Amino acid sequence: MNRAWCVPVSIVFALLLNSCANRTPAEVSSEAIVFVNVNVIPMDGDRVISDQTVVVDGGKIISIEDSARAPVPDGVTRIDASGHYLIPGLSDMHIHLEGDAWNVLFPPEAQFSSDALDWGDLLFPYVANGVTTVQVMSALPEHVDVRRQVADGEILGPRLLLARLIDGPEKAWPPPLSTWVGSPEEARQAVLDAGQTGYDSVKVYSFLDPESYETIVATAREVGLGVIGHIPLELSLEEVLAAGQDLIAHMEEVKPREEADFSREHIDRVAQLIAASDTWVTPTLTTSRHIMAVLDDFDRELARPEARYLQPMALSVWSFINEYLYQPIPDEHRKVIERNFEDFQRPLTLALHRAGGKMMTGTDALIPSNVPGFGIHDELAELVGVGISPYEALRMSTTLPHEFLGELDLGGTVEVGKRADLVLLEANPLDDIANTRAIRGVVIGGRWLSEDDIRQGLDGLLESSQ
Repeated sequence: MNRAWCVPVSIVFALLLNSCANRTPAEVSSEAIVFVNVNVIPMDGDRVISDQTVVVDGGKIISIEDSARAPVPDGVTRIDASGHYLIPGLSDMHIHLEGDAWNVLFPPEAQFSSDALDWGDLLFPYVANGVTTVQVMSALPEHVDVRRQVADGEILGPRLLLARLIDGPEKAWPPPLSTWVGSPEEARQAVLDAGQTGYDSVKVYSFLDPESYETIVATAREVGLGVIGHIPLELSLEEVLAAGQDLIAHMEEVKPREEADFSREHIDRVAQLIAASDTWVTPTLTTSRHIMAVLDDFDRELARPEARYLQPMALSVWSFINEYLYQPIPDEHRKVIERNFEDFQRPLTLALHRAGGKMMTGTDALIPSNVPGFGIHDELAELVGVGISPYEALRMSTTLPHEFLGELDLGGTVEVGKRADLVLLEANPLDDIANTRAIRGVVIGGRWLSEDDIRQGLDGLLESSQ
């Protein structure tokens, strides 16, 4: 036997991967994208690496070098990024996405045909805002094929993670928006069906009974699905954490339900309890903020500049929720919403961060007045507003979602070998988180979208929404 070949297969693969990850610029394809003189925010620490040349090819980052000594090959897309900042793509880990099932909310004459739903138009606002990964919290069967089309490059959009909504019967979102279950047997079948359909997770909702909830968690573990969502009203925070729920969908879910205790001692105790668990949280502070704004003046929210890009079904969803869910809220309860937000949700978000809790950005987009794509910048501003640093807030939208997914080796930082989901910013977001709005371009799926491309795409949405 030739002993030169007696090398473990794992080492061979490692050598091959290392070779691919460190190709010289001379070996790149004509599809390569090269950022020259860019300031890199790698998100492996609160730092900036100045004047770098970053080469992207085949959807991966293949080199990062000082621009003073890095050659730029001919025949590639060369981007002079002097004075600009490169960050990983952003993640919105709590959204809702249009689909046929939303027609259940509307009378027959106001419903939308499948042909009226242009998935490229619906997803483009995320890409335009630097959001390269989204988690759909009430996913529908048609989204499974949309996920494939995005992955195959047939549709330009963020990576889709899909969760099927499961709830107790006759209380909240009706089928086919959700699956209603009234027994452990029905709960088990709902999870099995979700797995067979191709969802990534199941979303537990507010009106599940304890036995059905327990069955959902057990069955999801059996078939390899995540469990995310609300804290059912019949269960406590402690019970949900003990069950190992992967993600709590709103900070408001852990608010006091009977006797409001907004003391610092109580908030710190809740923060320590969550931080000691393996459960993540998407605070979705924008949800409560925008509920209050809609209750105050719905027309003003519709007049926000970014709301122009809403497609017709989204506008109908906003109007339905405002008319039938928000406006009937009595004045005294509106004051409770405001107090819960200011005195519990916001302080708990900071306390959980300080306690080492695991959090990610989520916007609850499609719920009024959270505008798809644009809302991620609102949520980042909310996180900084409670006292979290811009760097740590940005981690919640870049690195930490990849940690949640168990994919830190694939993305979430600007490093050689990582997935090239990247956002080019005009100014440093570590100085001011509002600078995440100053987007000069996005790399997604191996494709470079310049500021002009983004503007043209958004202009096209205005035309298609007429």
